[in-house]
Amino acid sequence: MAQETWIVTEPTVIDLELVRALKVGLIGGQVDIVAHDEPGARVAVHSVAGRDLKVSLEGDTLVVDHPQLKWETFFDNFRLFSGKARADVSILVPRVTAVTLSVVAAEAMVSGVHGTTTVNTVNGDVVLDGLVGDLTVHAVTGEVGVRDHRGDLSIQTVGGDVVVSGEIPRFSCDGVSADVVADLRGTPDRIKNSSVSGDLTVRLDAGVPAQYVISTLTGRLQLDDAQITGVKGTYSGRYGQLAGTFTELKANSVSGDVSVVHTERSASAAAESADAASADAEASS
Repeated sequence: MAQETWIVTEPTVIDLELVRALKVGLIGGQVDIVAHDEPGARVAVHSVAGRDLKVSLEGDTLVVDHPQLKWETFFDNFRLFSGKARADVSILVPRVTAVTLSVVAAEAMVSGVHGTTTVNTVNGDVVLDGLVGDLTVHAVTGEVGVRDHRGDLSIQTVGGDVVVSGEIPRFSCDGVSADVVADLRGTPDRIKNSSVSGDLTVRLDAGVPAQYVISTLTGRLQLDDAQITGVKGTYSGRYGQLAGTFTELKANSVSGDVSVVHTERSASAAAESADAASADAEASS
């Protein structure tokens, strides 16, 4: 397999002709990954400190990372990644690209990518904007923001709060103390959340039928205008007629509160959603 490599010690720009996958691993700093409608990629390194940055093209896979770190086992061994290594990097990639992003304390943003995306973060905050495809996020204390996502979404976190929005058929989140806010358009197939003390708030479109199975010890339940009291175990209920398509919501918590609200969308919000979906379809075709 042909490979090109650059060891970067100062600000530089690297252009590459054909990229189908991206792997990024940073200890500290900032990384912005933005999709564009060209087959090539561009890596703009704005600053490097503490450790050289390695940029390599392995076949059609672009790798940008702090070298000598085994990012494949990153989440099992993140405590070993220490020091003051920092880099500030912007990366342009083709619209359809598989992305794997791992950061320790670096802040990260990914925008507009279509494809399978995996994100690992320890305490760096991540923003994932306008992605299409399956998305998996592992976090410790870093906050996770997912905006206007289209595709399945799975999140595992300890204490980093989670805010998500979009058309997400299957959404699952496992946490300890993280609060989760999910604003889901359309009719999701399944919503699943497990937490110890974190609160869950779900916003659904008006009229979307839902089946609830919620287990809690001391948490409060608010389902639209109804406050469910006296639950010390499992509550089962429904909203609307469970025929055809409906949403299955399962939540487990010890002391975390669970709230579900159905709400009318504004006409402008609905139009923006339809326009975005049409644009995504054209970009993928």
